[in-house]
Amino acid sequence: MKTDLLKKHVANYFAHMKKVPKAFEKDLGERQERIAYYRSWTAEKIRGMTAGDLYEYISRLWAMRIWGNKQYVVSKLIDDHGLKSVCDSISDLLWSKAPLEKRWDTFRKTISGIGPAMMSELLCYVEPEKNLLWNRRAYVALNYLGVPGLPRYNYQLTGAKHVELSTPRRQSSMR
Repeated sequence: MKTDLLKKHVANYFAHMKKVPKAFEKDLGERQERIAYYRSWTAEKIRGMTAGDLYEYISRLWAMRIWGNKQYVVSKLIDDHGLKSVCDSISDLLWSKAPLEKRWDTFRKTISGIGPAMMSELLCYVEPEKNLLWNRRAYVALNYLGVPGLPRYNYQLTGAKHVELSTPRRQSSMR
C-alpha cells in the first residue's frame, strides 16, 4: 500500500476538518445515531421483526439510497426467503458467536437481495472497530492506495476477504 499517499490524504482531511468543524460534527453525530440505532437491535429483537420493522431497518441503510422504491426491495426479500428466514439470517450475521468468515459466507449463500455493501454496513454499525464498510467507493479508494488483492466483483468478497481487509493488523501497518 502507498502509505505516504494515505498519510497525505489523512493530513489533508484533518486540516479540512479544522476549517469547518460544524460540518464534521453533524456527520459524526449522524454516524453515532446510526450506530446507536443498529446496536439497539439485539439478536432477539431482530428475530422478532415484523415486515414493517424490517422495512424501517433496511431502508435506513446508505446502501439503500439508490432504491427509489425501498418497499419493493423489502417485499422481494420477504417473498423470496420468508420474513423469519431473513430476520434469522440478519440476526446470525450480526450477533452469532460463529467466526465472521463463516457468518458472512452463510448469509451470502442463504439470502439473495442483500449484498456486500448492505452486509458490511450493518456489520460496521454493530462493530465499527472490527468491520470495513465495503462498497464501490471503498474499492476505488483502496485500489487508489495500492492495497493488493482487492476483490473486483461482489462475488469475490468472501467472509475471509472481508475479515482480511478489516483486520486491525493491516490498518496498523498503514501508520
